[in-house]
This record gives sequence, structure tokens and C-alpha cells, in this order.
Amino acid sequence: MRRDYRSTQYSRKGKRPQLASRSTHTHQHSASHMSSIGVKRKLPPPPGSPDYFASSRGGGRKDGSRGAGQQGRGGGLGGGGGRGGRGRGRGRGRGHGGGGRGQRRGSGGGAGAARVRGEQAMDRQLEKYVRGPGNSTEKLTDQKLRSGLERMEKKFEDAAHNTAVAELLLPEDAGFLEAEGMEETFKFGQDQLKEAVDVNTAREMFDLSLPDLGPYAIDYTKNGRFLLLGGRKGHLALMDTLRMDIQMEVQLRETIRDVKTLHNENLVAVAQKKYVYIYDNQGAEVHCLREHVEPRRLEFLPYHFLLGSVGRTGYVKYTDISTGQLVAEMGSKLGACDSLRANPHNGVLHAGHHNGVVTMWSPAMGKPLVRMLAHPAPITSLAVEKGGHYMVTSAMDKQTKVWDLRTYKEVHSYLTKTPPTDMDISERGLLSLGFGCHVQVWKDAIATKAKAPYMEHDLPSRLIHRTRFRPLQDVLGLGHTEGYSSMVVPGAGEPNFDTFEANPFQTSKQRRESEVVSLLEKLTPETIGLDPSFVGRVDADPVALQAEQRAIMEAANTRGPKVVKEKKKMRGRSKVAKKLQKKQKNVVDVGVKKLREKREAEQGRERAREDTRKREAQAREAPAALGRFFKK
Repeated sequence: MRRDYRSTQYSRKGKRPQLASRSTHTHQHSASHMSSIGVKRKLPPPPGSPDYFASSRGGGRKDGSRGAGQQGRGGGLGGGGGRGGRGRGRGRGRGHGGGGRGQRRGSGGGAGAARVRGEQAMDRQLEKYVRGPGNSTEKLTDQKLRSGLERMEKKFEDAAHNTAVAELLLPEDAGFLEAEGMEETFKFGQDQLKEAVDVNTAREMFDLSLPDLGPYAIDYTKNGRFLLLGGRKGHLALMDTLRMDIQMEVQLRETIRDVKTLHNENLVAVAQKKYVYIYDNQGAEVHCLREHVEPRRLEFLPYHFLLGSVGRTGYVKYTDISTGQLVAEMGSKLGACDSLRANPHNGVLHAGHHNGVVTMWSPAMGKPLVRMLAHPAPITSLAVEKGGHYMVTSAMDKQTKVWDLRTYKEVHSYLTKTPPTDMDISERGLLSLGFGCHVQVWKDAIATKAKAPYMEHDLPSRLIHRTRFRPLQDVLGLGHTEGYSSMVVPGAGEPNFDTFEANPFQTSKQRRESEVVSLLEKLTPETIGLDPSFVGRVDADPVALQAEQRAIMEAANTRGPKVVKEKKKMRGRSKVAKKLQKKQKNVVDVGVKKLREKREAEQGRERAREDTRKREAQAREAPAALGRFFKK
């Protein structure tokens, strides 16, 4: 069940934010109240329904067409429709544009204008999903080929239309905090917000006090239901956030640097002191990945079933968890690395190094796809937004920079009081920054520069170690030195999610079926690249491609050298000897080179003999008292 505050607005009157009610709830309450007191009133049909158009196609209202103190109305599909004034009026409507007639002539819009606006909105939605012009079948003589192409184009059009209609009819909308007057949203505290939201949402605000085992690394499953906690001193726990119970809790008695959930909650990966270990949902060790030596950060690619890691040695390694095989191992040659995030758009891993360089990796290549200098200081954290167009990095210079991955240029930057230790980007584009004991959430701060944070939260005497947005929910999880805390961030989660992609309410049978489907649809590591659109492309005909290349080569061979007309120079500079010398200026000849070297050697020996003669002459001419300063 979705949270009620997603489609509401938050307002603040005085010192307490109040929750605005839905308009649909108001209509239902009014109808039930009138029926309880015996008043029978028919509610008007909703806009866009068949009854709405049918009611506007006829004449005036039955109860207001004629009578004292009433109002006459006329409606028309063509955009007519007038409204009579008070007094004795006559409402009259004709099918395609009538008008009301009374003491004064009113104005109103029919359903025709609404229909035009709806068609324009649909056209705007279709523009986002239409993949360019379709194939032309006018000149095709093969009837079978023509019918096949027409059916395919019809499927493409139907898919784009259905997607646009589904987006227009989304049942839920993301809600945000809205301040009144000169107030600011970042002044709203979690205590004030807890009094304004519903019980289920207030239940998401809780703290886990674990002061002796932190700092804690956290991660959520893809559907946002399960929370994985890993303390630096070996504490590992898996929690069901929907039922608020512990699924698994073990003490590994070894340093934990990072944790990562895999394709579902049944398997989790833990970066321990020496190797990467995989555990099941009961805490039993399933596998030990000894190829991943001294790991520091983990990332999982759900569509490729690849687990990536980077550690003290600076090697980026990929392991296929469905087969257990090491897929790729690449050395960055940049030393230890403490930042690793995956691009959700194309599956490329972004690694931040201590020299301020960000490298982008694919298992299909042995060297980085991109290597860019992001900061003049060691990078502490980075994140990539859902669309894959922007990357956010932070470093020890207290700078947080936003980069455009299409041009690899800096868009803008922010300055924090202390270097951010971790960051994350939500499904709706909200940016969270954790530095010291402070947490900031920025809204509309990636594509454009925001002036002030959207929300702020402080955890006194607790240093932030990890920040992660909970998928499909307006919740931000915080792992710190004293345990775990969660805060509500309105508008962070996606209100309309695909249950075939991630279902937080799936049963055990649905989980098994989704696991089988994802294994059958697993992508190969070669599909990871900067441009994921190359998957599914059809290569050109090799024969035609070779013919085109041969034509280019023949044209280059048949084309003669470009004739350059030499400039006529006066005073003997255009003589034959000068022209030959000019032509031989950049020509490297082995004989000439040896002759030049021989001449230079002879000149060197001659200079040495001349220096010797000069020293001997000085020694002979010098007084006897200075003879000891000259070599014999």
C-alpha cells in the first residue's frame, strides 16, 4: 500500500507542519454526509468520462433552465456554452455550440477545447517515446515484406502510444515539502514531520543503537524491503523493514569494510579484511572469493549477475555469481581505491582514486574506458544518477562537483564544511551528502545549481559513514558510528513502480520465478559499455561495406598528388640548387646521416686538440710559481 503523503502537500502554519487532505477524500466525505442526512444529490461526472461528454452535448440544466433566482446553462461540443445571470433566465444549448440567454450573456468553454488540450498533451507525451521516423513501404513490390514491415511499424506505434497513455494515467504522484511565505523546507525537522505524516510513514523513522560495533555500512535490496547492516567490528545483520523483524544476525569476528545485497535477499556479499565472502539469509557461508584480495568497496550489476570489487591493490575485479567464475581483472596502477559506484544506465563501474582521478571500467576492456581528473585531492565518494547523464564526486578539498558524462565537463560545484564521507542519488534525483554528523538532501541540484538544501538532519556525536536511499520509498538510511538511523525525505522514492522489475510485496513463489527469469535474461559482460544502445543494432552488409571501403581506396589511389605552385622568389632564391635544397630539407637519407655524424665527430676531435694546444701554451707562458696549477 502506498503512503498517503505521496500525493499530498506539506504546509507549515506557525511551528507545526500540517498535512493537507486529498480532494478525492473531500468528495467522498461530502457524498456520504449528504446521504446520511437524507439529501439526495447527484455528483457531476468526472471530466473525460462518457457521461461528462454526454451531459455537455445537450441543452441547459433541467433544474435551472427557467425559474426565478436560478441560473441557465448551455453546453456544446464545439466550445460554446453560455451561462445566464441571476434573475429570470432561459438556458438553451445546441449540439455544437449553443449559448445561455438571460439578463446578461455569460461565457464558458465546451468539451471541444478540453479535447483539443488532451490531444496536445498526448502528442507531447508521444514525442518522448517515438524512436524516429518509421520505414517507408510505398516503393516495395514484395507484398509479404510490405505487410511484415507494416505490422512491425504498427507494433512500434502501439507500444509508444500505450507507454504515453500509461504515463498520463499514473495513479500516484511524488509529494514534496512546500514551505509557506518566507520559510525554508530545510528547517523542518524529523520530529515535526513525524507529527504530520501517517502512522505507517512515522514507523519508518527509527534508530538502532549499536555503539560498540560501528561504524556501519548499509545496503538495501532492489525492492527496498530488506536492509543489510555490516559493522566494522564484524557484526552482520539482515532486517525485514516491512515486518520490522531480524532475518539474520551473525558475528563474523573479522573486519567488515563493505556489504552488498545480490539479486535478492537470499544472498549477500561482504568485503572482509582479506577476501570477499558470500552468505545466505541464515548467516551460513556459501562461498569465498579468494581472487578479491583486501577489498574495500563492492558493487553488484543485477542484469549481468556480476559482482565487482576494488581494494588496496587498486585492481578492479568482476565475478559472475551465477557460475562463480572470475570474469575480468584489471589493474588501475593508481594505488588504493576507496570509492566504487555503478552507473545504472550502462553498467560501467566508476572508481575514485587518491590522486583525484576517476576511472570508468568495463569487463570487456583491460584498460579504463575513461580517465578524468576530477579533483586535486583524494576522492572520498561518488554517485551516478539514474539516467546516466550526470556524476557527482566529492573529495578532501571539501568540494562536491557535478559532471556531465556526455561532455565530461564540470557543470557546477558545492562547498561543504568538512569533506563528505558518502553520498547517494535517489530515484527522483535527490542528492544526499553526509559529512561529519550532518546530513543534507538537495533537490533539483544536479542539472541546475540549487541555492539551499532541501532538507537537513543532524546526528550529534555520531559520524556519518554511509548514506543510502531506500528504493521505492521516501526513506534515507544512515549508517554511522553508533549504529543505524533512518529519516523520511518526501519525494525521494518512485511512487509508480513496476512490480515485474521490483516488487516489495512478492511471495516466495514470485521470488523464485523472478530469479529464473532474470537468469534466463542475463546479459553478457561484453554488453557493458559507455553507449548501451549498440545492443540490438544490425551490422551493415559485409559485402556492401567492403565494396564501399574498396571504392574509397581506389579513389584515393587514382587521385593524383596535389600540385602546389611554388612562389616565384627574386635575387637568386629560385635557382635550381635552392629548389633542390628545399626539397631535401625534410628527407632522411642514411648516407647523409652517416656523413653528418662523421663530420660532427671530426669537428669534436678538432675542438679537443685545439683545447689541448691552448692549455699547453698557457702552461709555458705562466710563471714558475703558478706551474703547479697546470697538469703535466
